[in-house]
Amino acid sequence: MVVKRVMVHAPGDLIPHLGEKFQLVSADCIEEVLFASLLSLRSFERGTNRAKTLGGELLLRLAGTHQISEAIRLRGVKVGPHYLVVFGGEEEARTFIERFGLEELPPEHCEGKILKPLMEKAALVETI
Repeated sequence: MVVKRVMVHAPGDLIPHLGEKFQLVSADCIEEVLFASLLSLRSFERGTNRAKTLGGELLLRLAGTHQISEAIRLRGVKVGPHYLVVFGGEEEARTFIERFGLEELPPEHCEGKILKPLMEKAALVETI
């Protein structure tokens, strides 16, 4: 799994390519995305996933909801900086970034007091 922060200018061009292997998400920091991504992978391994795709599961966890439409509204791709999550390797991430002309940005980091409730929200999706 690879996570990169990128600038999105044309979300409509990207949306058809998101879901199973690639997802663009709105998030406060890279730690939040990494944690939710790992929980998403684990949910598919255990068969406890709520979404049909890894990208969908990631959106649900980041948004803290079971409703995919709500998750897309809250955490889906729009114009601006986003985290590209590639459920694959570095080469696949590089190819996606180059194919769509995305500008790579430095990741944002969260302090513990900010990160803790974000991680709790991602984990709660499995229990609610």
